[in-house]
Amino acid sequence: MSALTQKSEQLAQDKLDRSRDGRRLQLIDATITAIGQWGLSKVTMARVAELAGLSPGIVNFYFASKDELLVETLTFLAEEFDRELQRALARAGQAPRQVLEAVIQVHFDPLLAQPRKISVWNAFWGEAQARERYLKLCGEQDKRIFELLRDNMGALIDRGAAKGQPVGHLDRDALARALIGMIDSLWHDSLQESRAHGDKSGADVCRDFLASVFPWLQEGGRVDQAAPAAGLAAVESLGAEAPGEEADPSPVLSLPGWTYGNDAFFALEKEHLFMPAWHLICHVSDLPNTGDYQTLDLMGERAFVIRGKDGRLRAFHNVCRHRAHAVVTGEKGQCKGAIRCPYHGWAYALDGALKGVPGAEQFQGLDKSKMGLTELELEIYQGFVYVRFRGDGPSVAERMAPLDGELSHYRMAEMVPLGETIFENLEVDWKNIWDNYLEDYHFPTGHPGLSDLMEADYDREVYPTGVSRLSHVLKDAPRRGWSLKRYNNLFCEQDHLPEDLKRRWSYFTFFPGVSFDVYPEHMDFLQVLPVGPGKTLLRYRYYGLPSESRRLAAVRYLNRRINNEVQQEDTWLTRSVQQGLASSSYGQGLLCDREVVLRGFQSWIADRLPVARCAQPPQPHLMAAKNAEMLSR
Repeated sequence: MSALTQKSEQLAQDKLDRSRDGRRLQLIDATITAIGQWGLSKVTMARVAELAGLSPGIVNFYFASKDELLVETLTFLAEEFDRELQRALARAGQAPRQVLEAVIQVHFDPLLAQPRKISVWNAFWGEAQARERYLKLCGEQDKRIFELLRDNMGALIDRGAAKGQPVGHLDRDALARALIGMIDSLWHDSLQESRAHGDKSGADVCRDFLASVFPWLQEGGRVDQAAPAAGLAAVESLGAEAPGEEADPSPVLSLPGWTYGNDAFFALEKEHLFMPAWHLICHVSDLPNTGDYQTLDLMGERAFVIRGKDGRLRAFHNVCRHRAHAVVTGEKGQCKGAIRCPYHGWAYALDGALKGVPGAEQFQGLDKSKMGLTELELEIYQGFVYVRFRGDGPSVAERMAPLDGELSHYRMAEMVPLGETIFENLEVDWKNIWDNYLEDYHFPTGHPGLSDLMEADYDREVYPTGVSRLSHVLKDAPRRGWSLKRYNNLFCEQDHLPEDLKRRWSYFTFFPGVSFDVYPEHMDFLQVLPVGPGKTLLRYRYYGLPSESRRLAAVRYLNRRINNEVQQEDTWLTRSVQQGLASSSYGQGLLCDREVVLRGFQSWIADRLPVARCAQPPQPHLMAAKNAEMLSR
């Protein structure tokens, strides 16, 4: 077997393994939801399959029994928790109170402390038959957390004694057990939606407990309430870092303002975030005929997708192999029989092979078979066409697996374009656009019309595959605005959608570059194309199922009117934020629980570009080296 064949087979096997991992994660996520709804004893493989939007046979293919599925689910949660705890501890350093703060933050991390996940922990501990399994999988982890708390409580007691503080009554074992018991109680309260502690978060209740036990650690006897989410560890350190020194790593702090307009950081974003990523170019319905093509320009790279004579879609670098001119021009077009470079006339077949070279005899050593267009990896998912410039990471389908079941109801692959592509240049950084898009905290003040149209409840979900879901439901009767009222009056339910999606607006994001705004009547994609630090080109287009209904056409028109107003409001907001991010007064902001998806997005960036955790930017010539050093830790 040749080395090339072995490599090809290995790549194929790796892709298959990633696909299987994606499906397993999808089923585990559905099992977490099922346990929260029905408890361990009433969970069935059929119920898990229904929640995942898959057939029961798929569940049985990946998990031989319900017992295996439950064990895998608990193992996943235990490993997820331990991974985040180890990251937090690594960032916290050796200071005892920072270690305690890290433990508190992880226990109340919005991603880890979701009620449905807490329900799984409680279910395994609460049911006698499952408790032994819990202790086998998680007993050592619980013991390590207790010892960690005990040792650091002891260190604080010792330091208090050295400073002459009255600590003779304090017992490190009792304090560790008290904090663990408090966390367990607060987790239980979150399941009951208890307001026993008023508006305080569970993390703040724990911080108050520590402040009462160790009052000498706080200015004036308690934690500075101007920055409650930063906690004990951050009060003294915010704004104190020197250039290149790591900022307070608390996950409730936003990315530093300098990352939104820095040339050296932008170069790292291109290298580590965008070049390895999948990028949407078009929908299959945009290329119905032989020779139809669509282009994409991104951060110095040019690509296009074209339909060949065999009906296949292929993607290529939009670069002639002669002298690098673009072989196709414009946003879209059609090549009649061949792809012909407009510079010197080199001609390529629709499959990319070089076919004609004017004056070919003048090129010494020309081998046409080796001079075809450079092909790009292409994937079609739910009817949309993606390319990537390099990398062999997970496929689009693998990354979108947690959302696949819900998206499949909309029949996106059958949709057709409902208008031309819209472009908008903004003097706003691409991250600023997503920061705004991924949270609803600003809706009441920033989007009064949208807030009047929708119910207050808002689904916020972010997944480890780098995708997210936001969703809310239409009110029965909005109070204001001609477009809102007419949209509500004309709204017509779509029979192909299940009941819970018929009045739901949902927003699915695929980091780092594209989101899908999905409505009952149609959908659109929103794509951010970074042009430079603090500069972005927006690209979006609407699609829907073919229909002759005039009423549906009116509903779609009103939807666009409503969302055009929302887009204008967001543009005004993000422009102001972009100016503020460059202010000498701004370092990092604080994120609230309603900004959990935004936090997940920023963590996705910082995990790949840890230099983003520095409070001040390293020198430009040191930026890449600092990032590489932090990645290697």
